[in-house]
Amino acid sequence: MTDAGRIYLKEARDILDIGTRAVERARLAAEGKIGRLRIGFISTAAAYVIPPLIAAFRKDYPRVELDLRHHLTAEQLGLIRSGMLDVGFLRLPLLEPRGLHTILIHKEPFKLFLPASHRLATQPDLELCHLDGAEFVTYSKRNAPGYAAAQSLVLSDAGIRPAAIHEASDMYTLSLLVAAGVGIAIAPASLKNYRLPGVIIRALPGLQPSEVAIVHREGIDHPAALAFIRSARSMIDFFS
Repeated sequence: MTDAGRIYLKEARDILDIGTRAVERARLAAEGKIGRLRIGFISTAAAYVIPPLIAAFRKDYPRVELDLRHHLTAEQLGLIRSGMLDVGFLRLPLLEPRGLHTILIHKEPFKLFLPASHRLATQPDLELCHLDGAEFVTYSKRNAPGYAAAQSLVLSDAGIRPAAIHEASDMYTLSLLVAAGVGIAIAPASLKNYRLPGVIIRALPGLQPSEVAIVHREGIDHPAALAFIRSARSMIDFFS
């Protein structure tokens, strides 16, 4: 074989190898085994929900690149609708679920969070009616309109008239405001993970649990996202 022939043969083999690798990567991408998956989450889902789901998914799909981003609920909805996020974790209900699909993944009780110096901190057998006239710290309507509206309805239905309402932009800020003595808050039990000094946590009967859901666009065709959703569905019993 001439020098020119040897060079041609090497180049031909390289081209065949590239083609073989391209076909294999295309197959893996179609099966959701490679690719980039963009996941949004609220902070209070990070402790209980995200770690076990990610661990289980990575066990079966170790080559998928994960891009996890903390976003507030309203931000996530916009990013999911625009295609900038593939899936998100947020609290229900949604005021405008148009074009979105939700999968309930986790429930947790609501608790009452109070400043240690608050008059209700030592009240035995607390009930909703005892909260009438108190100052409240609530989650921002702008950042989670469905969640905020549901909480407002709970207070209204119970005949509770807050002396004042202070809005917090996120759950950590809400906890800080409670610790600072600004007001009391009805919030998901997972806020206890912030472990802020000066905050008392009490049970409050008669409340429906808080629900965390996976949200994605209707008609999603991202293979890695679909694989993640299947994996998450298989773990729903883990959180019950």
